[in-house]
Amino acid sequence: MKQFDPEVFAQFCRQNINLGNADAETYHYRSLSVCILDCIYSLRAKYFPVTVPIVDRYAAKYMMGDKLAAGEPLDDFVAHIEEYGCEKFAAELLKNNQKLSGCLKSEVCYDLAKGLLKLGVHTMEDFQRVQGSDGERLAACIRGVKGIGDAAENYLYMLAGDPNRCKPDVHLLQSMKDAYGCAVEVKYCQEIMEGAVSILRTQYPSLTVRGLDALIWDKYRV
Repeated sequence: MKQFDPEVFAQFCRQNINLGNADAETYHYRSLSVCILDCIYSLRAKYFPVTVPIVDRYAAKYMMGDKLAAGEPLDDFVAHIEEYGCEKFAAELLKNNQKLSGCLKSEVCYDLAKGLLKLGVHTMEDFQRVQGSDGERLAACIRGVKGIGDAAENYLYMLAGDPNRCKPDVHLLQSMKDAYGCAVEVKYCQEIMEGAVSILRTQYPSLTVRGLDALIWDKYRV
């Protein structure tokens, strides 16, 4: 990865990203159900006009309108999908029939949730516990779901509270292309971000990979 020196990206961020907002608070989910919905329905979709309303519809139905509420176990999420069936859950509740790898996104959500439950993951705390104690098995479970690639995997970790992950989406990839003058493959994004944050922390000690990702996203989404 010599051509993608993290120092180059760190310097680009100093010059183009408002790193002074590194301490800015951003909202975080506290239930895995909405993490999964946000993760899967943000793939190949516009976030604010498509993904956010989907999460809001689910929260309105099952979380008393509060998508940031804690306490909904993954078992309930699976039960809600099974109550409708994946097709009706997508069409009638979420009002979105987008697909990934030929499968409805609702099916991808269901398969992911079922896989996590098999690992004993029922809550956000369970996810973080298993990530710490059996990270390889957790990663294999996530990657084993049809439709989930590197971007979705990293984004799920981010949403579930990991501050050291980034989502290599169109905005992050564009920022790296601007920094290096050429396209950067998704597989290099995490390493570049970790290296850049390590460098930038000398000036911005509270900066995290997730935080830098959010600042870049804010800059590029307009």
